[in-house]
Amino acid sequence: MTASDSFRLVQISDVHLSRRRPFFHHNWELLVDLLSREPCDLILCTGDMTIDGADFENELGFAAEQFRRIGQEIVFLPGNHDIGNSLPDVRGGETVITAERRDAFLRHFGADFWCREIGPHWRLLALNSMLFGSGLAAEAEQAELIRSVAALRDGRRLLVAQHKPLYMADAGETKPTQGTLYPEHRARLRDLLAPAGPVTLLSGHIHDYKTATWGDLAQIWAPSTAFVIDSDGVLYPRYGIRRVGYLRHELGREALSHEFVEPDSFLNIDVGNWMRAPAGFHARYATEPLRGLALTSSLVPAAPVLPESASTSVA
Repeated sequence: MTASDSFRLVQISDVHLSRRRPFFHHNWELLVDLLSREPCDLILCTGDMTIDGADFENELGFAAEQFRRIGQEIVFLPGNHDIGNSLPDVRGGETVITAERRDAFLRHFGADFWCREIGPHWRLLALNSMLFGSGLAAEAEQAELIRSVAALRDGRRLLVAQHKPLYMADAGETKPTQGTLYPEHRARLRDLLAPAGPVTLLSGHIHDYKTATWGDLAQIWAPSTAFVIDSDGVLYPRYGIRRVGYLRHELGREALSHEFVEPDSFLNIDVGNWMRAPAGFHARYATEPLRGLALTSSLVPAAPVLPESASTSVA
């Protein structure tokens, strides 16, 4: 395969940046350095750029500023922490998608669903998972885009990216959960994509790395770069590989291959105990008192200040 035959896409997901609550910034600083040197054609972030950008628009602005530090071309789609979660709210107490929250996302990260050709052989269709069932006018616009892209017959293979996976363990799951597309939305998306033939679907949200197939839909879950969630305190993950990292995708003429990258300096922070708290994890992001000092200056590390006894002078 020659260089012109392939396209390298790096997928990161669920970085969860925040100026107010910089819990996961250690891994982010490492990631900025890694991605600035990553030999790739494009970086895709599959949502949750923020911890609570859906509640605080300035956190969207902070995250967008942080991404610009990488110095490579990056494209985005929204996660529930950026734009609000899916309707109806089956978990209760969630921040859910609204037109106002969607507008805030558009101001800082651009379109929440879009399509572009990548390399000589592939087309990337990015979707807003939370538009399904939202009742917003954009829901119908997104459906029309999916329909028109799936109907194209020009030889390009279709890669679809969205924040939420199709299902957790089995396509026949009937109980709605905020962890995946609701059953009726899952079935609708499959029907909309059916004319395209074989499709590869990239997602994030669960913070596990996993692959699965559902008919013509090949699925790849990206891990989080920020943290893992072992709410049951189990030794072995329930769904996939529960480690922080990111994915490299190589898009060739006939197929896509990928690699799970786990940087050796990343911290595998587990917030499972927080998830078990009665008040609920997501609501508490915005309302729980911060145990620590909020950062008010740039998060780029400053030079250390030496004690007077250790300082030197130049004559």
